[in-house]
Amino acid sequence: MRIWSFGASYWAVLIFALSAATQVERGACSAQNSDLPGSSALFQYVVFICLIGCWFDVDSREKKTLRVWDMGFFLYLAWPVIVPYYLVKTRGLKRALLTLLLFVIVNFGAFVAGATIFKPPR
Repeated sequence: MRIWSFGASYWAVLIFALSAATQVERGACSAQNSDLPGSSALFQYVVFICLIGCWFDVDSREKKTLRVWDMGFFLYLAWPVIVPYYLVKTRGLKRALLTLLLFVIVNFGAFVAGATIFKPPR
């Protein structure tokens, strides 16, 4: 099975799941007053950028829109600007804002959950 045979929603779920897992770990580290291990942060960021790139490619094929051609360094630097712009262009302002709001809520909730669950006993 080719990697592109999965739909864009599959990649979006993976992005949300990775973001939630990342924020749980960051919340746990914050609750214990420790730093996030460097290798963990590097792994999370590299995988996140790869997932964003796969989602962009598959979604632009499904929507038959102009594709983002630079999936490398430009995406690495500018994904916080590119993703909202792409969502607004392909889904409209309302759906884009709802998607971004859901992303923020999932990340914030996962961070709080991680900080609460892994808080050391007094």
